[in-house]
Amino acid sequence: MKYPYQLDETLSVLIQSNFCFVISTDLEGRISYFNQKTVDQHPEWQRKLPNMLFTDLLSEEDKLRYARAVKKSLEDISLPSTQALHSFLEPLQATLPVQFSISVIKDDLYEPIGILLIGQEINLKTEKNSSTLHPLQGTNQQYASIANQLPMMVWVLDADMQCVFANESVTKHFQVTQQAELGRGYMKRLPKKELNGELGSFLNNLSLKQPFSLEVTLNNAGAEEWIHFHLSPQFNLDCQFSGYLIYGTDISHVHQAANAISKQNDLIRVLNKEFVRFKKIACCTNQSIILTNTINQITWINNALTDLMGYELSDIAGQQDFQIFCGIDTALEDIDQIKSSICNISSLKKEMVLYNKANHKLWIEFIKEPIFDEQQVFTGFLIILNDVSVRKVSETEAAKQLVSLKKMSFIASHEIRHEFSKIMQVTQTIKLQKPDIQVYQQLLAEIEKSTDKMNAAIYELNNQINFATSNSISLDAYLHQEIEEIVLIDDDGLVNEMNKVVIRSVFPDMPVKVFNEVDYAISHINAHPFTRRKIIVDLNFPHKSGWHFLDAYQKLDQPWSVVVLTSSLQQEDIERAKSYRFITHFMTKPLNPAQLKGLRILTSKKLRVA
Repeated sequence: MKYPYQLDETLSVLIQSNFCFVISTDLEGRISYFNQKTVDQHPEWQRKLPNMLFTDLLSEEDKLRYARAVKKSLEDISLPSTQALHSFLEPLQATLPVQFSISVIKDDLYEPIGILLIGQEINLKTEKNSSTLHPLQGTNQQYASIANQLPMMVWVLDADMQCVFANESVTKHFQVTQQAELGRGYMKRLPKKELNGELGSFLNNLSLKQPFSLEVTLNNAGAEEWIHFHLSPQFNLDCQFSGYLIYGTDISHVHQAANAISKQNDLIRVLNKEFVRFKKIACCTNQSIILTNTINQITWINNALTDLMGYELSDIAGQQDFQIFCGIDTALEDIDQIKSSICNISSLKKEMVLYNKANHKLWIEFIKEPIFDEQQVFTGFLIILNDVSVRKVSETEAAKQLVSLKKMSFIASHEIRHEFSKIMQVTQTIKLQKPDIQVYQQLLAEIEKSTDKMNAAIYELNNQINFATSNSISLDAYLHQEIEEIVLIDDDGLVNEMNKVVIRSVFPDMPVKVFNEVDYAISHINAHPFTRRKIIVDLNFPHKSGWHFLDAYQKLDQPWSVVVLTSSLQQEDIERAKSYRFITHFMTKPLNPAQLKGLRILTSKKLRVA
């Protein structure tokens, strides 16, 4: 049968231990619950529920005693009354009355809703004055035997607050003898730091002679532990206070768990606070940032990662970085290094090919660092991605340029110069002789003029090479670079239209983008950073000039070259133009087909050439 009212820890222990009779009734006396010990004594009661009255089980004399005790309890619901009922066990053990502690059961509003009876058998065949003895004194060894079997600690105090009994759980827990615990021995472990603290609260409640519970820190062999005490006052047959029954439970593990949870919650609050700060910083940076858990599953990304790779957190949460970013051109060695850093919980920094959501290939600086908390416990990885595609393209182009420049240098310094030296040698030899034919001398003079022109041309070629190499620029004119579009920047609309006609005559299918303002041109280049292009820019026009464009373009670190097309012939403009590493030619207006062909532009294979 389930206990129908709110059940506290002490009553639960009493019900489970079965060394007391436990009965509850409503205010009219109808029995609503009795425990197994009661069933064992009166098995026939189960057939009489639910309308059986408790008073029907008592003699007329016991009914009067019981009525007085209930009335006393209802008059002061905070103080239980005690009454011995002689007829409760009849006819089985008529000589052993049962002493009941009668208390009022209250609801959440502290209103009476029933009666709780907790009974213990008492032996009247004890020596004189046995009616004033505590139940565990004298000859009631059965009670002591039951208490010794309980896992909880049990003390019994007499009316003078002297310990008269401590069960085996007490002696085992504190490693003491029963003799050492008797008298005031149970007080030795209570804290004595301050009387208004735990000790003061304990002593104050004892003096009230009312049931109470409290948690106290005790010293047990040098170790501090928490004990939950429940103290229940006891009364004799004359309703005189006879002492306390104390139940104690070690709840140190509960406090330790609570402290551990509190520390964990404090750490979580700190981590959450730090994570909020980190998110604010990470959301402001241009670097793409990823956080993972301990098994390398992605848990968070910043906006820069979304801008770079095209993924939202919902797209990639829970996935592995090397599974979603790597593609056909990603080196297997790079993937193996990422996996190794995950297994070894180690740092990794390298440049590698990755792919964004649109499957476009990017060169990325990949940085992966393990994260540890304050206790040096591994909590996940921090991944940083930096786009280095433009620089890698520039490095590739520079490598190609170097090869071409070396070829040019070899042609100029060995092949052409070698043949030229032969011609000069012949002309000088002939001049040293006395020719007989005047015409022959004239021919030699023409040859000498031609060699002078060739020599000048070679020096001009060298000057062009020096102009290029001294500024580390991309020489499209000598590299035969494939171009996808030509960009014209000039404030004169008529000049732009005429230049478009010239370009169409040489490159019929080449896209031409025309801009009469610098800002529009920069915006276009920013929006299409990987388009191969040739840029032709004028220098002098109102508002932002071509020089403003060159300064802005230099900050973009683009690999595509620029040609200056201007009406200016000032030497200072030419020298200033040389300071920009990406300028390959300085041409004067008007633009003509010969100048365009001199740039040696190749149409990209992506374009359909007629």
